[in-house]
Amino acid sequence: MDLKLTKYSPCRLHQTGLILALRIGLTAIIILISGCASHAPSATTENPTAEDFVWPAPPAKPRIRYLGSLKSTESIIGKQKQSLRDWLLGKKDEERLALTKPYGVHSDSKGRVYVADTGISGLVVFDLERKGMTYWGIDGPGALKKPTGVTSDAQGNVYVSDVIDHRVVVYDSEGNYRDALGGSEILISPVGLVFNDKTQQLYVVDSKKHQIVVFNQEGGVDFTIGKRGADHGNFNFPTNIAIDQDGRLYVADTMNFRVQIFDEKGTHISSFGKLGDGRGHFSRLKGIGIDREGHIYTVDAAFNNVQIFNQKGQLMLALGKSGAGPGGFYLPAGAHVDQNNRIFIADQLNHRIQMFEYLGESTLP
Repeated sequence: MDLKLTKYSPCRLHQTGLILALRIGLTAIIILISGCASHAPSATTENPTAEDFVWPAPPAKPRIRYLGSLKSTESIIGKQKQSLRDWLLGKKDEERLALTKPYGVHSDSKGRVYVADTGISGLVVFDLERKGMTYWGIDGPGALKKPTGVTSDAQGNVYVSDVIDHRVVVYDSEGNYRDALGGSEILISPVGLVFNDKTQQLYVVDSKKHQIVVFNQEGGVDFTIGKRGADHGNFNFPTNIAIDQDGRLYVADTMNFRVQIFDEKGTHISSFGKLGDGRGHFSRLKGIGIDREGHIYTVDAAFNNVQIFNQKGQLMLALGKSGAGPGGFYLPAGAHVDQNNRIFIADQLNHRIQMFEYLGESTLP
């Protein structure tokens, strides 16, 4: 409400006074009602906390624990209460930044979670340590059009794939544009990507080329892995990729309904999975991650869950179902497991990143 009147008209002053009086009266009613209800039991005391959501369900020993969700600035700093004075004078809340349709997700050692949101022309960065949320790649030569995948290297550089511009954009640790790799002559539809700090190579999954393109630090292509096909080592619309401590690559071969494992040079090691609607099967395989003990986390957008396998391709545990609560998914996509065994899942149509934790031990149930 604007109180800077250019003319002190009796009519406008009367309207202003009436609005203030109504607000003050409403405030008094709210205070009176809340005072009368102050002795009623609080419903929140019976609500479960984040620590109550574990997989498998009790009495089995928990292996995965829910940590929380990232959706907006409120996820980082909490909901800011508006003062009575600002409410009375009509001051608006500050702009709220929020996810729209997150696809790729990655976290680094500095407590930052990067989200490639296909509904936002920019990279969303949650800083868990500094309690902030910002956008990168909004303008300039590093401007993004449709970001899909994100990863980083040991020096703090961040790599983001853009399917519309057919490139990977490179930023420094502060979000400044550094370089761009690819282009329409090399990439068609870049999606998932990982960086190998040992070999200093970037592996980019190109879904429509049905292959992995491997870039060196100078931006050139060292080699490619695979072509379209169903044989071992070939792909059919692959989407995402993960890398373990030994440099092995884990690829979501989406329309071949399987996971393929390669060494860092692109030599095929093994594959597992098939089309189906039962446990251990795939229907719409998307995100993939690997924890420090070698467990493979696979996201299925059709099943709205995460299935966890061992290195032999045996199903160890499944978590999640359709829904909006903790562990509920609605068209999940990208996945990432960090060095602390924290698990990040992009929950697209719930507009959030869900965070979990693997609790350790050498085997899952």
